[in-house]
Amino acid sequence: MLKRVLVLFPNDWDKTEFSKEKYRREHTFIHYGPDLFKFPGFLKFPFFDVKNFIKKAVRMAQKNKVDAVLSSDEYIGAIIAAAVSKQLGMPGTDPSKIILSQHKYYCRLVQQEYCPEASVRCGLLPQKIPKAPKLPLPFPFFVKPVKGTFSLFAKKVDSLGMLRQHMAFNGYERLVLKTITRPFNHLLRDYTDLEEDANFFVGEELIEGIQVTVDGFVWNGEVTICGIVDSIMFPGTNIFERFEYPSKLPAEVQERMAQIVKNLVKGIGFGNAQFNVELFYDQGTDCLRIIELNPRLSYQFGDLYENVDGMNTYQILLDLALGNCPRFSKGSGEFDRTASFVLRTFKGKALRSVPGPRHIREFNDRYPESNIKVYGKVGTRLSAEMRAIGSYRYGIVNVGAHSLLDLFSIYEDVLDSLPFNFR
Repeated sequence: MLKRVLVLFPNDWDKTEFSKEKYRREHTFIHYGPDLFKFPGFLKFPFFDVKNFIKKAVRMAQKNKVDAVLSSDEYIGAIIAAAVSKQLGMPGTDPSKIILSQHKYYCRLVQQEYCPEASVRCGLLPQKIPKAPKLPLPFPFFVKPVKGTFSLFAKKVDSLGMLRQHMAFNGYERLVLKTITRPFNHLLRDYTDLEEDANFFVGEELIEGIQVTVDGFVWNGEVTICGIVDSIMFPGTNIFERFEYPSKLPAEVQERMAQIVKNLVKGIGFGNAQFNVELFYDQGTDCLRIIELNPRLSYQFGDLYENVDGMNTYQILLDLALGNCPRFSKGSGEFDRTASFVLRTFKGKALRSVPGPRHIREFNDRYPESNIKVYGKVGTRLSAEMRAIGSYRYGIVNVGAHSLLDLFSIYEDVLDSLPFNFR
C-alpha cells in the first residue's frame, strides 16, 4: 500500500523532489500550508494563527489517514511537523528540542556547555536599547534577532552609537519583527519552559574563517554525519556564490568538525531528526567556531549528496518521518564533485528576461542530474533586495561532475545558455 505523507509548508525544492517517480511508486504526498514569505502567502502572515494551524493539520492528517508528517521549512515548519507528529503518536523528535535549537541565545548556552572549544561569547539585548545599557561584550560584536530568518536585522556593530542606530527600528520594521516572532513565541510557551521568548536580540563575538555546513541525522540516539559542504563567497563579500561538496578541507579538520557537531546534537537531545550545523574554520589559528544549528534538512543540498553519495537527503527526511532507519552510505553516487551555484547580480535595475521551459529542458537534456530554480520574473525590480543585501539572487543551479574543471565548464554553460538579462 502507498504510504500517505503530509508535507507542511512545502517549498519548490520539496515539490520538485517528491514529484519524482522513485518516491511516488510507494508514497502519496499531501501538501498543506502556505509559503509565508512569498506572495500570496505573506498576505496571511500577520494573521497567521499557529495554534489553529496545528489543529487543522492534525484534523487533515486524521482525515487522510496519513502515515507521516514532515517539513523542511526553516521558519517554524519543522517545529509544527514535530508537534503534529507528537499529537498523532507518529515518529519524530520532541518539538521543544527544535525550539531550543532555533532560539539563538539558549542554543548558544548549550554550545558553551557541550562544545566549549567551538562556542562564542554572547548575551541578550532588548529591542529598545536603554540610556545606560549593560552590554554583554565589548565592541565590535554581531547583533541579530533571537529568532530570525533570511538574516533579517542582523548586523555587525562597532560602537554604542551604531548599535542604537541599528536598533532604532521604524514602525514597519517593528511590525515585521513582531510578525516573525509571534508564532514562535506561542510555540515556545506551549512546548518549552524557556524563560526568555524571541522578543530580544543576541549579541555575539565576531568570528570568521572558511564557512562550511555539516549535514547529518539522528536515529535512536546515534548521530550520523552525512558530509561537509564548503560555502564559497563572492570575493570581498559575505554573500554566497556557490556551495561545493565534498569539502576540500583537510581530513583532520573535518573529523574535528564532525565530533563537535555530534557533541552539540547529543547535548541538545534530538530524537530522530535531521540537522545541519554551520561553522567557521580559521586557518590562521586552527580554531573552529559554530555559527548556528539548524534542526532541519538542508533542502538545497539534497541533490549534492545524491550526486556524490547516491542518496538524496530528502530520502532521509522521509525515512525518519515514517520511523524507518535511514541507510546512508558514502561515495556510491555517479559523480566525484558537485556544486550548487547561486546566480546573482550586483547591478541592474530590473529583470528583462528569464529562461523559459524550453531553455531549462534543453539544459537538463545535456545534464540530466541538474536541478534549476528560477527565482526572478520579467519586470522584477531589483533595487529593494540590492539595498538590503547588496545583490539580487535570480536562480540556483545544482550540478554534478567528475572533476572541478568539468564542474566549472558546466557553470560556464549555465551562464551562456540560460537567458537571464537585466536592464
